[in-house]
Amino acid sequence: MKGVLAAVGGTILLIPLLIVVLLAGGTNCAPGVAGSDVDSSNIAGSIAGYSGKQLDNAAAIMNAATALGLDSKAQVIGVMTAMGESSLQVLDKGDAVGPDSRGLFQQRGNGAWGSYEDRMNPTISATNFFKALMKVQGWQDLTPTIAAHRVQGNADPNHYAKYYDSAVKVVSELSGKDLSTVVGDTSSSTCNVGPSGDYAANGTAPGKWGGYDNGKIPENELAPIPWTANQAYQGTMYLRPDAVQSLTAMNNAYKEAIGHDLPINDAYRDYAGQVAAKQQYGGQAATPGKSNHGWALAVDFGTTSHARIAYNDTTYNWLKANAGKYGWVHPAWAEPGGVGPHEAWHWEYYGVSK
Repeated sequence: MKGVLAAVGGTILLIPLLIVVLLAGGTNCAPGVAGSDVDSSNIAGSIAGYSGKQLDNAAAIMNAATALGLDSKAQVIGVMTAMGESSLQVLDKGDAVGPDSRGLFQQRGNGAWGSYEDRMNPTISATNFFKALMKVQGWQDLTPTIAAHRVQGNADPNHYAKYYDSAVKVVSELSGKDLSTVVGDTSSSTCNVGPSGDYAANGTAPGKWGGYDNGKIPENELAPIPWTANQAYQGTMYLRPDAVQSLTAMNNAYKEAIGHDLPINDAYRDYAGQVAAKQQYGGQAATPGKSNHGWALAVDFGTTSHARIAYNDTTYNWLKANAGKYGWVHPAWAEPGGVGPHEAWHWEYYGVSK
């Protein structure tokens, strides 16, 4: 079994693979250890269900990260992403969403990822992935799946999370370093999940972020709410990524208790949408440019038929009992006895104070 490639006196030597337990603790948002070149050619059997050419491709991804001066966390993100996109295979086909997607990372033929030959080359495609990752503001502080999503634009920002543990095992085994104590747990509460640490909610009411005006936030700064994808009601709905991650966690708990996803009638509302809402609902809608929907930090919950929920509905009562732990708040003005408008359905993302 070959392991880490070490440089001694200017000569590249192969040394036996040693699993070195790194004592530095931390989470997956902590800096990783320095990346190193790896060679998978003598690995027998499989690692986390991946073998042969798949491990060769994982090694190519890791080496591409090292060549750019990136650390083990980046290596894990790269391997995890390729697992989620192609099962670590150089695919010469796409899918219904991206029929022109190719290679380990299913990169599109839009010119952003180079030529067809580039996309089919493990080293070049991985290098282009990492160059894009390095442009994601604060990527080191994001949960791995969100960092990958910011590059790939997957419809489900949490798509890659299920591959994280396997990626850690593969990178650990190939590098000879036990990364489990370094890159840690994907659910770590110390990670940011928004586009950067500056955007993470911290127990405060919604407001301006990222330098964007209300209702004028570019879509690439937002994340889709997974269970609204392409729904017939209003199509895919969006929020700021940290709000989506918290809402998804809350939805999982709600679904376990109630038996279905949280129905959502509205989420991010752009300026034109706010103008339309004001025309339709009059005094019940915020002045355009003033709605917290325009910060991508508010949702309107509904019934399964997308009617508005009422006070003391099952969903309202569940939210009152549980939403706070996920950072979701029913604002005082919307409460019974508040100044109004009285909206059982309107909830806002404050986050959890650190």
